[in-house]
Amino acid sequence: MAKRGVKSGGLKLGLTALVMALSMMVASHAEAAERAIAVTLRPGGVDAAKNISFVDVTLITTQEEGRRGLLRLPLVINNVKTSAMSVENLRARDADGDLALTAGYNPDGVKKYRYWRASRPVHGPVTVTYRIPITNALNPLGAAPPLELRSESGGFSGLVGTYVMLPDSDEPYRLRLNWDFTALGGDALGLSTLGVGTQTSTAKTPDELESTFTMGGHVGHEPGQPATDGFFSAWQGTPPFDARALMQWTHRLYGSYLTFFASPGATYNVFLRRNKINPGGGVEIGNSFVGTFDDGTPVEEFKLTLAHEMVHTFVGGLDEKDELAASWFSEGLAVYYQRLLPLRAGEITREAYLDDLNITAARYYTDLLNTTPNDQIPARFWADTRVRVLPYDRGALYFAQLNAEIVKASHGKRSLDDLVLPFLKRRTAGEKLTQAAWVEVVTRELGDKGKQQFDDMMAGKVIALDSDAFGVCFQRTQKPLRRYVLGFDPTVLVQPRRIIRGLVPGSAAAKAGLKDGDEILKPVPQDGIQADQNAKMKLLVRRGGKVWDVSYLPRGEVVPTWQWMAVDTPGCR
Repeated sequence: MAKRGVKSGGLKLGLTALVMALSMMVASHAEAAERAIAVTLRPGGVDAAKNISFVDVTLITTQEEGRRGLLRLPLVINNVKTSAMSVENLRARDADGDLALTAGYNPDGVKKYRYWRASRPVHGPVTVTYRIPITNALNPLGAAPPLELRSESGGFSGLVGTYVMLPDSDEPYRLRLNWDFTALGGDALGLSTLGVGTQTSTAKTPDELESTFTMGGHVGHEPGQPATDGFFSAWQGTPPFDARALMQWTHRLYGSYLTFFASPGATYNVFLRRNKINPGGGVEIGNSFVGTFDDGTPVEEFKLTLAHEMVHTFVGGLDEKDELAASWFSEGLAVYYQRLLPLRAGEITREAYLDDLNITAARYYTDLLNTTPNDQIPARFWADTRVRVLPYDRGALYFAQLNAEIVKASHGKRSLDDLVLPFLKRRTAGEKLTQAAWVEVVTRELGDKGKQQFDDMMAGKVIALDSDAFGVCFQRTQKPLRRYVLGFDPTVLVQPRRIIRGLVPGSAAAKAGLKDGDEILKPVPQDGIQADQNAKMKLLVRRGGKVWDVSYLPRGEVVPTWQWMAVDTPGCR
């Protein structure tokens, strides 16, 4: 993606200008049979709570002449409830005048949408305007990436797929994203995963265009404009840490990644915003990262989250149909390198490296479901945190094991880097990065032993690491740690109404007073709690007409768990 300069303020285009711009886009790409969408985002003013209460959307798109099925919005995207049911003031017109739209649904579809169909065949470009309220309501479906519309301190953000209607089509479109900050004024800024200010995407299907993240309004940003290496960051609200200093750290780390991965650089954006459900995490989206915080997010831990997600930008995923089934590769490598590359760059201490390593090992070795075969992960991913973390933890320990075997077999002359970097370069040559191709690489390096270790990992066999698996400066030890036990059926937490069932007798949840039939009123984060032996589960519960808070330590049996400690020798200090 090419580097793009900053365009300050919002671009204020009338409908006539947008139609002209759209026509030019269509004409310039006619040979490629590409269609075009021009979208203008116009947030409302700031209310008494310093929030933006709505965003007005204007969309102009080319449509096949005579077509009636026009637009769609997902009802749920990546376990996030969208704004599809909150559309207000919907109006449409084409070259023949006003156009009535009727909403419908596809209840039997794999991906469920709300659709809008025209009352008559359309003629010429279609212009649609509507308003989406921003409520800041918690996602009712529980654990999910930070994608829904949110507003704080005069800024707003959200994934295009959660609030912007797109054509009901599988054809490629070029999306032109414009900003109008008339109601905000001042230093309002708009940016997205496409870049800063007004930007146009490459030709993508509407399904692909849904994965465009947007942030606009009065937001903090660093640096003043995108750097020569393409880095830019922005944050909505006031984090509990020095956001500018953190983003300067992230920028330095990004530079070291460019060197390690031998990358020429590309546009890379970091978006930060508050999250009350699962703060401290985030999601990688299109050469960018959306990170989250709350009032208690520790900056040193968050650094490793940023390091993790930045790895995704350079590594990507395997070219497999089922992304979750192949996530052992992308997530495993991201966890493996999230601590190693910052350590090499001098951006974290050896103690921070060791702490992060032990968090991964503790969560994996105390996980009651760590023998779950990889092919069962997609179906159980969102329903159970103990399954959801396996691609991260097991994947990272698999790569650590693989690295140790390569180092030993080559007498220190080779490492995992020597497999990963050439493998990733295949993508630039137009090759597919498949699981089978990775197995071939590993087998070529280590023979049958390499293939067997991969097969064991995929089958769910517990990974056994040698004491010196992380180098001679660390050695393995054993520590008694307790398993994570929620205390009731974990699928309760991903239901629209969270009604407790399957309460485990004698569990901490039962001892805290919970009963089958109790309703949990707020979404609950688990991934971070599972990784923290001392973190308590805090629930807001209703039983009959009574509502109260419940807090308990979600832990069960004690199991001997592998951890690593630093070796106190001169060469390792």
